[in-house]
Amino acid sequence: MISPSPQQASALPMELEHFSQLACTLGTQAFPSALLSYLGQWANCQHFSLLRISDNRAQLLLAGTRHHDTGLVMRCGQAYVERYHRHDPLFESLRQMPGQMGHLRAQDIRFTPYRESIYLRHGISERLSSLYLDEQDRPTLFNLYRHRDQGTFSDHELHMCEALNPALLQLLRGHLALSEQLQTRDQRHRLLAHCPGLTPQEIEICTRLLLGMTHAGIAADLGLKESTVKTYRNRAFERLGINFRSQLFALFLGG
Repeated sequence: MISPSPQQASALPMELEHFSQLACTLGTQAFPSALLSYLGQWANCQHFSLLRISDNRAQLLLAGTRHHDTGLVMRCGQAYVERYHRHDPLFESLRQMPGQMGHLRAQDIRFTPYRESIYLRHGISERLSSLYLDEQDRPTLFNLYRHRDQGTFSDHELHMCEALNPALLQLLRGHLALSEQLQTRDQRHRLLAHCPGLTPQEIEICTRLLLGMTHAGIAADLGLKESTVKTYRNRAFERLGINFRSQLFALFLGG
């Protein structure tokens, strides 16, 4: 057993202190800025984004920035999601090699509208990316961005990012899982407050619908038939006085 000491513990080395601070923000809104601060020890990056791509559709899950234009990373992320993810050569390569890190320069992008709209217009010169498959085998893409005024990534920065990549992917996976747990707990409370008559099965279906899961995904997650999931959904919607998933989102957001 470690006995309490009246003396103050010595300060952690800076790199461990940053990692400790980052770990303490998992699942919270402070995680994006803490992640960039931690990475700043090893590589100078202005932005990061995390996207999930499934059924040829992309979803922006998380983003962070240290740029003076704080909305830039969100605008670029939304443009990528809506128009350009199908033209990303790095994504296509990484999808075949989950866990590996790739490096893309703006001049390597052949699709001109994609290169000009996101990279040239905003002075983004390079991107480092890696990818993991989530619990439903959906590719989840992590991106780090570099601006022209920062120069190019050095060999040391590239090496450090590659070495840190497995741990970063696990941290991102953990952050998303904790965030979803906290979000789901809040959704359960609010759904029950709106309609106390909802059964446990109906609440489980509704919370997963609010997370954007498909009926097939919910069935696999809960070990049910898809037809059973739809039956619980219909019963829940009847109790809530709604007919469509969009009304469930509206009901929750308005709650």
